Amino acid sequence: MILGILFFGSFSGVFGQMMSSTVGVANGDVFRYSYNYYFNSNDPHAVSPASFSWINQSSYFMINVTGVSGSSVSFNTMLLGLNGSSHLGVCSMNVGTGLVSTSGYAGPTDASNFYLMARNVGMMGRMFPSSTMSPTINGTLTMNYAGMSRLTNHLTTNTNQNGVLVNSDYYFDQAIGMMVQWRQETIQTTGSFQTNSTQMMKITSSSVWEVIPEFPTSFIASAFIVAAASSLIALGIARSKRGLRAIL
Repeated sequence: MILGILFFGSFSGVFGQMMSSTVGVANGDVFRYSYNYYFNSNDPHAVSPASFSWINQSSYFMINVTGVSGSSVSFNTMLLGLNGSSHLGVCSMNVGTGLVSTSGYAGPTDASNFYLMARNVGMMGRMFPSSTMSPTINGTLTMNYAGMSRLTNHLTTNTNQNGVLVNSDYYFDQAIGMMVQWRQETIQTTGSFQTNSTQMMKITSSSVWEVIPEFPTSFIASAFIVAAASSLIALGIARSKRGLRAIL
């Protein structure tokens, strides 16, 4: 009975910590994305920017979580080219405030500001609960990512500067707060000519969804300790009974 109380008390503490945390990812989680660029124009003189030509020569973009401390998540990024070349980045993000720090190549600038958000936030909820300037989720919907149906948060942003319209769509897995898709369309209109360019990242696999069910290490350790202790107690009781029979 005492062991059971200790076990459930330990589990409740871990569970409570998980549920109260704004972070839905953990050290060692890996997320892999496809990254593509599309260009279209009715202007015969328009050409795709040379700076984007390498995007479609990439194999995948990857985010690898390297640490979690409070509301802060540290992670590495890598864009792997089809020719074997790689572009690396070292980043951190506070999912409470939305503050981002990047070094090296962290992916598309507009996407890298929103790789993560707080977990279990629904429609009209703040993406970053500790920030009064946080964007709010526009809607929730169920979508299929990496072969699984996921409840997803949707954020849209729109800007129009100097005749250039930029529409961005971000999708996040609601349970863990990780970005699962980003699409940004840039529309430039000059007279009767219109030029559209689109960048898109979409998750293709994740270590988080490949292992079901998932339990924290402390939970597994507690279960092991209780099982071992229970075995020792049962063994002790059996030996005591044999001793009593011998005496009688």
